[in-house]
Parts: sequence; structure tokens; C-alpha cells
Amino acid sequence: MKSILFPTDFTDLSLNAFSYAMAYAQKSNSKLIVYHSYEPNAEIQESTKAIYDQLDIQNFRKKKDKFPPFEKLIAESEAGELKVKYVVREGRFVDTLKAYVAKKEDKIDLVIMGTHGNKNSIFNIFMETNTVKILEDINKPLIAVPERATFDGSLDNFAFLIDYDEDEIKPLQQVIAKTQEFGSQLHVIHFDLAHSESIVPHMERFKSSLASANLDNVIFSNIDTIDIKRALTAYCKENNIDIVCLVNHKRNYYQRLFSYSLSEELLYFLDIPVMAIYVD
Repeated sequence: MKSILFPTDFTDLSLNAFSYAMAYAQKSNSKLIVYHSYEPNAEIQESTKAIYDQLDIQNFRKKKDKFPPFEKLIAESEAGELKVKYVVREGRFVDTLKAYVAKKEDKIDLVIMGTHGNKNSIFNIFMETNTVKILEDINKPLIAVPERATFDGSLDNFAFLIDYDEDEIKPLQQVIAKTQEFGSQLHVIHFDLAHSESIVPHMERFKSSLASANLDNVIFSNIDTIDIKRALTAYCKENNIDIVCLVNHKRNYYQRLFSYSLSEELLYFLDIPVMAIYVD
């Protein structure tokens, strides 16, 4: 069975992101792995301490406990029946998470987690020494849910940012298949910043490479702009986009426009989740 890894620190940020995880798991018929790590002598937030007061965290595996706040969210949701596994590991978050994935106790297909800009938080996922390094190593897609995101109860519209490069073909085909599985619309968007030549020939060549894919649910859009942030924000609002997807690698055209990760840049000005798909 496919599995979605959901790391949590029991904060409101994490609980908010869990709504997306439940919906994605239900639509993809996946098991949710709700994962937490702890360090016995580390300073913890009040919300985390409150959970520890309800659980014998050090004997969690023996007692086979569940995480009360997530059980409450599941009971109150309309996601239907979900297969959920709760995992606790002792040690540094980065080390334990990487070891858990490497062990392949569960086949992880996707990581979903809340994120914010607090530089001291383990859930600032783009800190170079932190979680993003794990995600690059394990080579799994990540859906990062910003703290401002508000789940509307559906995953009806996905957007995929594209530069019509060859190494975007396989990730796009995977997203097309997933959105068709979900019964969702996929908006494939290219932002033309150069204004030097028509992008249509590039688009047609790229679409021909997708000949084996069913494109009935796919809309291709080319947007002439000098301000990606404003144009993307407007497009997402007008089209009720639920998740923005992109290929996350250094050669990506959009990636080179910013001084750091485009995924991070998007999360700072969008209020919807961003899916980063890692390629070499």
C-alpha cells in the first residue's frame, strides 16, 4: 500500500497541514504515517508538552498509543476511513527521519508537512542543514503547507509550473496521472519573461512528447509577465488552485530567478501548498 509521511511537532501549524494530508490520503488510497521524534532533554513548545502529558512518549511503541489531536481531526473530518500509523522515534529529527525512511519499514511515496519561516524551527523545511537535505536524499515529492493556508475541503485544481524542459516530462506525466485519479483539473503554466520569441513551438514540441498521456483534464497556459509573483498569485486566485507543483532543481529556469529555493520563495507569498518534485 502507498504511504504518505506526515512529520509533526503537534503545533497548530502541523494540525492545519493535516487537513491536506487526510484529503490526499483518502483520494490516493494511501496510508498516513504520522511521525514524531523527540529528544529527552530538549526544550519543547507548550503544545508539544501538552501531548507528552497525555502520552508515555518514551514507551510509545510498547503501548501502541495514538496521537489524540489527530484522532480528533480524523473523527471530525469527511475524509472517510483512513489507515493511520503513528510512529515515535527518540533522537534528532533530521537523523531519525532519514533513518526511518532508509529502513523502508513503510514505502514512502510522498511527504506532507506544515512549514513556516521561523529559522530556529525544525519545520523551516528549507534550512540547508535541515529537512530539505533529507528530502533531496530520499528523492520523494514534498507538499509543504504554509501556515496561512486554509483548506477548502477539496483538491480540485492543481497547477504545474513549467519551462518545457525535457526533464519535466516524467514529473508532469506523474502529476497528470495523479490528478486524473483524483478527478481534478491540472493547469500547466509557463511564464514568459523574455518576450523575445513565440513560445508556441516549444509548447507544441513538449506536448507531442506527452502523446501517450491523456490530456483531457489538462489546460496549458502561457502568461506574458515581468512579475511572476503577482501573475501566479492572481492565476491561483482566479482558478481556485489548491496545490502548486514544480520540479525543484538548480537547472530549473524559474529556480535561477531567485537567490534561493523557488519552493521557499513561493511559500512566502502564496497561501496555498507547494509540491516540490526532486530530480537530479
